[in-house]
Amino acid sequence: MGERLQRLLDGAEKETQAKIVEAEQKAAQMISKAKTDAERRRTMAQRGYGIDELLKEAEKKATKEAEKKLNEYKKQAEVVKDVPEEKIMEAVALVLKEVLPQ
Repeated sequence: MGERLQRLLDGAEKETQAKIVEAEQKAAQMISKAKTDAERRRTMAQRGYGIDELLKEAEKKATKEAEKKLNEYKKQAEVVKDVPEEKIMEAVALVLKEVLPQ
């Protein structure tokens, strides 16, 4: 039983080490790619080239963010639509009562 447990532990340790090495390699590749891309952008900006490309990328990113926000607002609007009109009228009456003098 002890030998079997030790073999399982050794196997698990080897597997864990392999996953750690793989993760480190992927992280190093991602960092390298990001550095290369940042250097390319910096060089292009210094030379005045590629500004259109950078603007297009920024516009795409802004458009995606805007679409995301629009969808969030639509969901919130749907929640408000589900509130019965009677509840809305009660809220309006309460606000008017509090704000307007009697």
